[in-house]
Amino acid sequence: MEIVKKAGNFVSRLIRYVIFSILLSFSVSVVLAIINLFMGVRVSLGIYLLMNFWFDLALVVLLCIYNSHKMFAPINKPLITKLERERVERARRTKRVKKRTKGKKVS
Repeated sequence: MEIVKKAGNFVSRLIRYVIFSILLSFSVSVVLAIINLFMGVRVSLGIYLLMNFWFDLALVVLLCIYNSHKMFAPINKPLITKLERERVERARRTKRVKKRTKGKKVS
């Protein structure tokens, strides 16, 4: 079960990195295309697509290597730990209430 969670975390981070790199490479390609149009350079769409593909691939690999220590960790760990602490505190509170009501005598 633990492996499934870690694989899910890995895939979730990988999807985030892919989307980030696609957005970044698309914006860079648009800027390059506009600059090339103003300069009078004629480049086919295939060159931009090929450049996007390699840029995306390189950026995703570099992000995965750079953040390799976090790839299998949950994405929002502070929130997860906060919620876990709150859950434990609620369990303690209900246990205290049960102990109090159990100790009282019903007359």
